[in-house]
Amino acid sequence: MQIRSVILYSKSGEKRVLDFRLGELNIVTGTSQTGKSALLDIVDFCLGRDEATLPISPIFNTVAWYAVILQLPGTRILAARPAPAPGARSVSTAMLEVGADLGIPGLSDMRTNIDSTQLRQQLGRRIGIGDARSEPPAGSLASPLSANLGHAVLLCLQNQDEVASKRVLFHRQNERGILESLKATLPYFLGAVPEDQASLQQQLTQAKRALRRAENDLKALQETAEGSDSRLQSLLSEARVHGLITEDGIDTSNRTAVIEALQQASSFQPTRPDGDEEQRRQELILSQEATTLRRQLRSLSEERQLLSDLEAQATGYRGAVTRGISRLSALSLVPDTASPHNSCPLCGNELAEPDPTVAAMHSTLTDLQGQLDSVQAVQPRREQALRDVEERAAELREQLRGIEGALSVIAEERTREAGLLGQAEAQAFTRGRISAYLGQISTTADSSAVQHLESDIAVYRQLVRDHEEQLDAEAIEEKLTHSIGYLSGKMTDHARALKLEHGDGLVRLNPKKLTVVTDTPAGITELLRIGSAKNHVGYHLAAHLALHQYFAANHRPVPRFLMLDQPTQPYYPSDMAKRGGRLEDLADDEDRVAVTRLFRLMHQVVAELSPEFQMIVSDHADLPHDWYQAAVRYNWRNGEKLIPTSWLPEEDNNTP
Repeated sequence: MQIRSVILYSKSGEKRVLDFRLGELNIVTGTSQTGKSALLDIVDFCLGRDEATLPISPIFNTVAWYAVILQLPGTRILAARPAPAPGARSVSTAMLEVGADLGIPGLSDMRTNIDSTQLRQQLGRRIGIGDARSEPPAGSLASPLSANLGHAVLLCLQNQDEVASKRVLFHRQNERGILESLKATLPYFLGAVPEDQASLQQQLTQAKRALRRAENDLKALQETAEGSDSRLQSLLSEARVHGLITEDGIDTSNRTAVIEALQQASSFQPTRPDGDEEQRRQELILSQEATTLRRQLRSLSEERQLLSDLEAQATGYRGAVTRGISRLSALSLVPDTASPHNSCPLCGNELAEPDPTVAAMHSTLTDLQGQLDSVQAVQPRREQALRDVEERAAELREQLRGIEGALSVIAEERTREAGLLGQAEAQAFTRGRISAYLGQISTTADSSAVQHLESDIAVYRQLVRDHEEQLDAEAIEEKLTHSIGYLSGKMTDHARALKLEHGDGLVRLNPKKLTVVTDTPAGITELLRIGSAKNHVGYHLAAHLALHQYFAANHRPVPRFLMLDQPTQPYYPSDMAKRGGRLEDLADDEDRVAVTRLFRLMHQVVAELSPEFQMIVSDHADLPHDWYQAAVRYNWRNGEKLIPTSWLPEEDNNTP
């Protein structure tokens, strides 16, 4: 199966038809943003991929249908898909038409008549993919895979993110589930697992799994039976420790008596404490009362402090008044007719500020005595108030102590109950262990279970022997080893022709890791450990050319084409790619030679396999060699693109 044409239909009914030469190298060259990379996505989409990976842009929004015309021996097939709706992530509908002289239909003839799954099944059958089933890798829980065209296409495409990658070798290899699918189906496409033996391979795997399961079950039963007596004694002792058994008269030498005691222990029901809810309610009430009492005590403390402060102030004031009275008490010895108060009694001179008269001081003395009497009259009431506060505080403290004592009792009860709950948990755990073990020994005691397992094991062993004789596992392994050896020889030749780093050693494909490995002085080196994107591109090209040489030589059911997108990207910077990717633009002479080697190797391999193999390469490079220019199918420069700008609406087409 090769690609004859790629067709795009505009919503207005126009067609963009790209024809490719069968059995030859087809190069689509041009500047950036002309649609070269979209060719690979279009082919992938038309061959049944549901996920929409086509570009989203005004120019691509003008496309209504995508189609490819595939050439098979004696017939042609049109595989077409409607363009994804705006915002849609996938499309499952398709159109399939078959005819020896099939032409290019018009837009009015396009209609969906099949889904993508049926499309791949029918295309796969036409290239020879039968109902092959390949087992997933060991340890995988995935169901057996049915090889189809979707798996084969993964070996025929390399987009620009993959062709220079050191981590992935095949198309979409880093997507979920694809790596496992490739590992499972690659041996089939290499011919190591023939179609007529695929179902036997699946049955052999299932029989081996059933045999291992039955053997493990029988071993578990036998181990349980051998140590059952000591285990019963151990469980009996454990039941006694946790209070599940209180009897002392159990005959431990009697297996039946021990089992009966353990059965009773497994049904033991612990007593749960009553009144837990009432206890919590009472605890809450007491806690609230304690809070109220503490609040009242704080208030009484504040009152006591206030009275104490007043007493201190009164004492100070009383002392001051007493001292004043003491000083004025001598006035009784002075007559009221003393010398004038405006002259000094010693010298007779006139005073600037006259002294108070004796009468005035008598008046002051009387006032002080009255104040002292008032202070002394209040003191008994204040002392009584202080005594009342102390008595009330003592009463509240007594009540608080009673409540705190009750709360302490409740806390102790709670602790005791927690211990009981912990014991109940331990008892429940032990009961579960006893019940589980009694169930095991009851199964073990049933001799029919052992006989049934032994019978199953005998049947599964015979099935495995029969399937292995029919499959001939050694022959399958030898075939896979032969295939890898053939690939290794071709890959080594290609690596040396491209002068790749470490290409002097033996280069080969690792089918378990799906990568390229090569022998170096330091040992076996994987592609991941080889530097430079230029080497990565070279090893990708060497591996895929070798695979398709093998597929063609052995007539394997894989499409006879290989599409590469931007294999020279490590050599051409983005600004150089926009100018056209001319060979003379490369500053390094070695890079010019390396780019020429890449395309010359493609040209040579396609020529050797012609007409059984086709290559379609999208790239910026435009080499001046005659053989290269003869392979150029489309040169998109100076405004030429995949989709004509005339498809845009008038207003979009005039937008600068």
